[in-house]
Amino acid sequence: MTEQINFQNIIEQFRASIDPVALMRQFVVESGGYWTDPEDTALFEIHFLGIAGAGYGASDAIKNWLDNAQRTNAVDTAA
Repeated sequence: MTEQINFQNIIEQFRASIDPVALMRQFVVESGGYWTDPEDTALFEIHFLGIAGAGYGASDAIKNWLDNAQRTNAVDTAA
Protein backbone atom coordinates (compact mmCIF):
# COMPACT_ATOMS: atom_id res chain seq x y z
CA MET A 1 0.00 0.00 0.00
CA THR A 2 2.85 2.40 0.78
CA GLU A 3 4.25 2.05 -2.75
CA GLN A 4 0.79 2.85 -4.17
CA ILE A 5 0.53 5.98 -2.00
CA ASN A 6 4.02 7.12 -3.06
CA PHE A 7 3.15 6.52 -6.72
CA GLN A 8 -0.05 8.55 -6.39
CA ASN A 9 1.93 11.31 -4.66
CA ILE A 10 4.41 11.46 -7.56
CA ILE A 11 1.57 11.70 -10.09
CA GLU A 12 0.00 14.54 -8.08
CA GLN A 13 3.34 16.37 -7.96
CA PHE A 14 3.50 16.28 -11.76
CA ARG A 15 -0.08 17.50 -12.09
CA ALA A 16 0.74 20.50 -9.84
CA SER A 17 4.23 21.20 -11.17
CA ILE A 18 5.04 24.44 -12.94
CA ASP A 19 8.16 22.82 -14.44
CA PRO A 20 7.56 19.08 -14.95
CA VAL A 21 10.84 18.69 -16.89
CA ALA A 22 12.88 19.90 -13.91
CA LEU A 23 10.82 17.70 -11.58
CA MET A 24 11.34 14.59 -13.73
CA ARG A 25 15.05 15.37 -14.06
CA GLN A 26 15.27 15.60 -10.26
CA PHE A 27 13.41 12.29 -9.73
CA VAL A 28 15.46 10.42 -12.34
CA VAL A 29 18.83 11.68 -11.07
CA GLU A 30 17.93 11.11 -7.40
CA SER A 31 16.94 7.54 -8.21
CA GLY A 32 20.36 6.91 -9.79
CA GLY A 33 19.26 7.34 -13.37
CA TYR A 34 20.89 9.26 -16.21
CA TRP A 35 19.42 12.46 -17.66
CA THR A 36 20.51 14.26 -20.82
CA ASP A 37 18.98 17.63 -21.58
CA PRO A 38 17.41 17.03 -24.99
CA GLU A 39 16.67 19.21 -27.97
CA ASP A 40 12.99 20.15 -28.12
CA THR A 41 12.63 18.47 -31.51
CA ALA A 42 14.58 15.30 -30.72
CA LEU A 43 12.85 12.05 -29.85
CA PHE A 44 13.14 11.61 -26.09
CA GLU A 45 12.32 8.57 -23.97
CA ILE A 46 11.87 8.32 -20.22
CA HIS A 47 11.80 5.18 -18.07
CA PHE A 48 10.87 5.93 -14.47
CA LEU A 49 9.18 3.69 -11.88
CA GLY A 50 8.82 0.96 -14.46
CA ILE A 51 6.82 3.18 -16.81
CA ALA A 52 7.96 4.50 -20.18
CA GLY A 53 7.08 7.73 -21.91
CA ALA A 54 8.23 9.03 -25.29
CA GLY A 55 7.79 12.17 -27.32
CA TYR A 56 9.52 14.93 -29.23
CA GLY A 57 11.38 16.69 -26.46
CA ALA A 58 11.31 16.06 -22.73
CA SER A 59 8.03 17.91 -22.20
CA ASP A 60 6.11 15.66 -24.63
CA ALA A 61 7.80 12.56 -23.20
CA ILE A 62 6.77 13.57 -19.69
CA LYS A 63 3.17 14.14 -20.80
CA ASN A 64 3.18 10.66 -22.33
CA TRP A 65 4.81 9.20 -19.20
CA LEU A 66 2.15 10.85 -17.01
CA ASP A 67 -0.67 9.47 -19.20
CA ASN A 68 0.85 6.00 -18.95
CA ALA A 69 1.42 6.37 -15.20
CA GLN A 70 -2.20 7.42 -14.63
CA ARG A 71 -3.45 4.41 -16.63
CA THR A 72 -1.18 2.08 -14.65
CA ASN A 73 -2.31 3.66 -11.39
CA ALA A 74 -5.97 3.23 -12.35
CA VAL A 75 -5.44 -0.45 -13.17
CA ASP A 76 -3.46 -1.05 -9.96
CA THR A 77 -6.10 0.73 -7.86
CA ALA A 78 -8.90 -1.31 -9.42
CA ALA A 79 -7.11 -4.59 -8.80
